[in-house]
Amino acid sequence: MKPKTTNSNLDKIAIRNILSIRYNPMEKPLIKPARWQDFANEIQDRKGIQIQKLLEKSIMSNLSDKKSIAISLSGGIDSTLCLGLIRHVFPDKKIIGVCGVFAGGFDESIVAKKIADKFNADFHIVHMESIFTNMPEIISITKKPKWNTYIHLIAKHSRKFTNAFVTGDGSDELFGGYTFRYRKFLNLLGDNDNWKIRTINYLECHNRDWVPDQERMFGPSIKFNWDNIYNYFKPYFQNSLSPLKQVMLADFNGKLLHDFIPMGRAIASHYGIQSFPVFLDPEIISSALKLPMEQKYDQKTQKGKLVLREIATRLGIKHIDEKRGFSPSLFTDWKEHGREICKKYLMDERSEIYQKKLININWVRRAFHTVEDDGDIRYLNRLISILALEIWFRVAIIKDMKSTSRL
Repeated sequence: MKPKTTNSNLDKIAIRNILSIRYNPMEKPLIKPARWQDFANEIQDRKGIQIQKLLEKSIMSNLSDKKSIAISLSGGIDSTLCLGLIRHVFPDKKIIGVCGVFAGGFDESIVAKKIADKFNADFHIVHMESIFTNMPEIISITKKPKWNTYIHLIAKHSRKFTNAFVTGDGSDELFGGYTFRYRKFLNLLGDNDNWKIRTINYLECHNRDWVPDQERMFGPSIKFNWDNIYNYFKPYFQNSLSPLKQVMLADFNGKLLHDFIPMGRAIASHYGIQSFPVFLDPEIISSALKLPMEQKYDQKTQKGKLVLREIATRLGIKHIDEKRGFSPSLFTDWKEHGREICKKYLMDERSEIYQKKLININWVRRAFHTVEDDGDIRYLNRLISILALEIWFRVAIIKDMKSTSRL
């Protein structure tokens, strides 16, 4: 018999939050949150001289005793700069670059291979599997109803060579990498916007995390109100910072603290490796938060990470200019795997998410047609998140599905 799970012992607020902003802000973060005051006392480092010294100091103190180092290597500036700095600090150490490639997705491996060759690093390509068919394994790593942990395959492959794994986590939030978000936010900004309007505009810049009829998605056991969500962001937008610094404060204390960092820690723990996010050294965080906005983002050219670009230029590092990263082609995966899997689990009224009255099956049926007929990526994202919730129930709660199961 399956163990009974009642609504009384479910964290429905966490479920509501994860399905609305992708993380639960009520969880205690693993590193110290930023305060708005941390952005206020500015320091100057236009050429990135001090930041480079801090990065090299952190690399030396954390990796000097490692015989070999693996790095999650895309063609973007974060991982290429990490590789260049590590090779600069350790001219003879063995380094392994690992690049993930999704079927139908943007392939950064050609550029990444050139970068690995330039810095005398071994290079491996991991062909990333379907996020749908392997969802039980993905869920089992973080033990949360989340599906965006496919990066674990990079760590899994790296573990074959070393237990030291380097990532570029935190670079976007600290040094101004979300240029598409900054531009959209500024376009929405009004002269007299209060904190709530700015929060609404900020969430509009993350609109793949929710849908216009979000309140209809939930079942009767979850009471959804947008004001509850907005209040999480009040401290970030009710202060004297400039609008873009408010955005960076929200980025740092939001997905970075409550999604990317715990996800990285969970993956490292799962595979028994030591994860080293180069940019998240406390001294680097403190200095980066104090950099003026104009040393991070140029509104005219739409370039971000200006200080890191200065360091990369000094080291002779060439990288892909456009932000990409390891990202699946969701519609390719949907057509090849996801459509039938979602039909099986989300069109069944007996599924746990409907038995517990967490999700509205009529909304799911309409969303399914919206994806099929209109190709709406926002509704596809929600369907994948709802599937993750159902699989989480089966793997982590009632345990009638093994983590090794393939859907």
